[in-house]
Amino acid sequence: MVRNKEMGEIMRQESQQKILQAARTIFASRGFFNCKVSDIAQEADMSQGNVYYYYSSKEDILKAVLQDGFQSLEDAFMAAEAFPGDGRQKIDHLLDQFICFCREQSDFMFIFLSLLGHGGLTFLSQMGFNTLEMGAGFHQHVNAIFSQADSEGILLVQDLNQIAVFFFSFFNGLMITYSQDWEELVPEEQLRQGIYRLLGIQSN
Repeated sequence: MVRNKEMGEIMRQESQQKILQAARTIFASRGFFNCKVSDIAQEADMSQGNVYYYYSSKEDILKAVLQDGFQSLEDAFMAAEAFPGDGRQKIDHLLDQFICFCREQSDFMFIFLSLLGHGGLTFLSQMGFNTLEMGAGFHQHVNAIFSQADSEGILLVQDLNQIAVFFFSFFNGLMITYSQDWEELVPEEQLRQGIYRLLGIQSN
């Protein structure tokens, strides 16, 4: 009986992840407002009824997709802040984490940025996401890393708040302006060099 329950839970989680992956693909390519639950079901290769068994609505699916994405982003920033080493090593790890996130979670980034253009913060707030509070938390993690680097004389730029804003704007601008082409247009090493110049530090 215990094994059956464990197998049932594994199957449930697998089905949910299959639905969410299908939703990320559909939402990112067509936009949340331009698709239906039936589109997600087709992408997931399952019946529409099976999708509704796990999620009550398209909005419920979107909420789960956003929760996963925001949590992954929070985990990336926390890992970078907690990384052992000096400020420069933490900045390097921050870049590793954030570049990896932008690549592996590109669908989430496209979904989030597109939602900002359709209802923006109000729509996200209605879904239970306080994006201003979350953004402040992300900003705080980055600021802590930059503060350590500044105290060690690594940074030439003195306004830490400003460079944190520029850091996020740098990546968001790439995602918005160049969509999925940004990785080809700006190879990872050049991306790093750009961030180093932005922070006023010498590359290794």
